[in-house]
Amino acid sequence: MFNAVAVFGLGKYQQNGINELRNKGFRIIGFDEKKNPYSINSVDKLYKVSFLDIKKIQNICTKNNVQYLFAFNTDAPLKLISILNQKLKLNGYKERNIKLISDKIKLRKFFKLKMNLHTPKYFYFNKFDEIKKNKIKKLSFPIVCKPNVGSGSRGVFLANNFKNLSSLFKINKKFYKDNKILLEQFINKKEYAVEGWAYKKKFYFGCLSKKTRSKPPYLLDTDLIINYQDIKMKKKVTNFLNIFLKKSNINNVPIHFEFFEHNKKIIPIDISLRGAGFGVYSSILSKIMTQSADNILINLLMNKKITFNNPNQIIFYLSFFYSKREGIFNGIKNQKKLLNLDSFIEFELYKKINSKVFFLKNGANRLGHCLLGAANKKIYKDIKFVKNFVKTKVSNERI
Repeated sequence: MFNAVAVFGLGKYQQNGINELRNKGFRIIGFDEKKNPYSINSVDKLYKVSFLDIKKIQNICTKNNVQYLFAFNTDAPLKLISILNQKLKLNGYKERNIKLISDKIKLRKFFKLKMNLHTPKYFYFNKFDEIKKNKIKKLSFPIVCKPNVGSGSRGVFLANNFKNLSSLFKINKKFYKDNKILLEQFINKKEYAVEGWAYKKKFYFGCLSKKTRSKPPYLLDTDLIINYQDIKMKKKVTNFLNIFLKKSNINNVPIHFEFFEHNKKIIPIDISLRGAGFGVYSSILSKIMTQSADNILINLLMNKKITFNNPNQIIFYLSFFYSKREGIFNGIKNQKKLLNLDSFIEFELYKKINSKVFFLKNGANRLGHCLLGAANKKIYKDIKFVKNFVKTKVSNERI
C-alpha cells in the first residue's frame, strides 16, 4: 500500500500540487469545507469537515496512517496543519512559526526586538471602543486598519480621519470578530512581492513582482508584473530574508514576502509560509524556475534534497478585472484584441455575464483575470494596452 498524505483545501489552484503528489504514487486524503470542491476527483478519499474540528481530523489522519500534511497556495489551513503535525509527530509546518507569521502584531514586535527594524508606527486594540482620539493623533492620518489575523485583504482599509475610520470599521466589523484591531501609519510607496524558499536555513530566490494597488479605501492588488528584473532589489530582499530566517529559525517552507522600500531600506508588510495564489506559485513560478514549484514545496516538507534551477528572465503580467461600483456585469471591453496579443497566455472570468457585482473591497470581489508572458521587453507594449484599453463593463451602477 502506498504511503498516505493529506491535502487541506481542494480548490482550482491546489490542483497542480495534488497532481504532483499523485505522480509520486501517494494515496491522497483530501479535506475541504465544501461538499464538492474543484479537485474532488483527484483525491482517493474526501472528507468534508470544518477545519476547526481538530480532533475529528486528527482521528481521520491516524486511521488512514497519514505521513505528511500539505496545503498548496493557501494559508487558511496552516494553523491546523501545524497543530496536527505536533500532535501526530510529523515533519512539516511548525506551530511556533505559524503563530509568529499569522499574528501581525507579534510579527511587528519580532521585527523590532529581534531585527532592530523600524516599521511604520502602529497601535492595536481589542475593541473599537478602546480607540482614543488622542492616541490616534500620534500616528497622523492616513491610517491603515487591519484585522490582526486574516488573509486576502479582508477587512483592510485606509482611513483619512477618525470619522472615516469609524464609518469604514462599521462596514467591515465582521472581519474583526474575536480579532485585535491593528492601526498602522500608511506610507504611500510602490509595493513588491517575492516568491522563494527557506531551505537549509538559507533563502532561495524565485522571483520579484511589482504590484499596483486599487485606490483607497480598499488597497488590493489590481495587477502585477511578475519576474520584474531589479538586481539591486533582489540582493536587498535576499539579504533581509536571510537575516529573518536566521533570527526566526524558520526552515524548509515556501516564502511569500510583501514589502516596500523606504529610505533605501526594505520595510516588510507581510510574510506568509505559502506560495502566492491565482496560479502565480504553481504555474508561473514553475515556468520561471523551469521546474515544478509544487514539487519543491513537497520536497521541502518531506525534508528531501533539492536542487534549485536559476530563474529565467521571462516576464509575466497578471491583471485582475474588477468593478469600481455596484452593478450588472456586462463583460470585458476589447476582449478580442486582448486574446490576440502576441504575449497573451490566459483569460478567465470568475463571475457570469449579467450577474450582480460589487466594487472591489476584497479578493472575493474580483471578476476575473488575464495573463500575459514574454521573454523580452516588448511585453510592456502589451501591458500598456491592457492597462489603458481592457476594461470591465458594468451597467446599472449606483453611486
